[in-house]
Amino acid sequence: MIGKMKFPTVVFLAIAIIVCLVVFRGAQAQTGQANSSNQPRVLYSIFDPKFNLVAGTYLIPSGWHAQSQVAWNLEHFSQPLQLHSVASSADGKSVLEFFPTEQFVWLVPRAMARPGQPLGDGATLLPPVSAQEAMQHFVIAKLRGSAPNLKIEQIIPLPDLAQRLQVAAPAGGLQESVCAKISYVLNGQPMEEEIYGVKTAFNGVPSRSYTAGSMVQYNWGFGALFSFRAPQGELVAQRENFFAMVTSFKPNPAWQAVRAQMQQQALQHNNWRLQETASSIANANKLGQMVVAGNEQFFASQAARREQEYASQITRTAGSGLSQTEAFGDLMMGRETAADGSKHAGYHGSIWSDGHGNYRPTNDPNYNPNLNSSGTWTQLDKMPLAH
Repeated sequence: MIGKMKFPTVVFLAIAIIVCLVVFRGAQAQTGQANSSNQPRVLYSIFDPKFNLVAGTYLIPSGWHAQSQVAWNLEHFSQPLQLHSVASSADGKSVLEFFPTEQFVWLVPRAMARPGQPLGDGATLLPPVSAQEAMQHFVIAKLRGSAPNLKIEQIIPLPDLAQRLQVAAPAGGLQESVCAKISYVLNGQPMEEEIYGVKTAFNGVPSRSYTAGSMVQYNWGFGALFSFRAPQGELVAQRENFFAMVTSFKPNPAWQAVRAQMQQQALQHNNWRLQETASSIANANKLGQMVVAGNEQFFASQAARREQEYASQITRTAGSGLSQTEAFGDLMMGRETAADGSKHAGYHGSIWSDGHGNYRPTNDPNYNPNLNSSGTWTQLDKMPLAH
């Protein structure tokens, strides 16, 4: 079964398997039996070469092939871990695929940024919408937008999916599960695919930043995102076999402990800010704009709705400052905070930090807080915004 992971450990890690499209790692296998079928199974291990540990295991039918890789990026302090895992039949036509978690954040008022813009920390700037709307306007466009003859057949709610996966709702979080049924042509053959997602969302929470002022931040995203694919007309008969593979996953406790340590290291390494190269930001912005381009009007209307909600509530909502300890805990637990104004551009020409959570914004290009100061201040590079 998919192990119950403690939601506070990593933001939006709702299930043990999270994935990204990266280079593959071969399996270490042993024979086993799946409870739901008499078909022989083998135990596939996802290996993390950085720590020489097995991240987790799941059962696949004998004769199937699986591949995966674990990758780390400490610059992405919200999601330093990336995993990809794909299991396919011997002929390669039937495929189980785990996709990356999709983490979204929305700030009200927003800093002149466009929906779909990557924030650089592993999250994407996107106003909260329903699971069905997010699946239709973002997830499918990102994962299968270039597939020939793509057609969205149906998007339906699945209230029991989280329970079947043993994905517990975090404190204060609202879960919503969905399945999108799509069809397209792959290598000349008509295919059908079902994309499953468990979305978790938190209510907007007001906060106050020294540099950005009062704002409301919404955190939400898909902690579980995977799909079943087969030739047209063959998926329904294989659906339970696919689910048997998904629910057979077991995480390695030793690796989970290492992952938690790496999450803390990523936060400390970034000192509450992301340091991305200009090329990485440009590439990420290009991808985000391509994904959202066809649905720009939809997300613009959702953004306007959130702005209106904020305007009507601002007189009733009091801003509250956060200590560094509170901010760190909130980020780790997935609660909505925006304690670090250094990663929100558009407010000041320059920002200085002493490395201890204190910031000094300025529009004076000649300003230097190190003069007549006993501390050491470093000028931060501000994340550019898409136009």
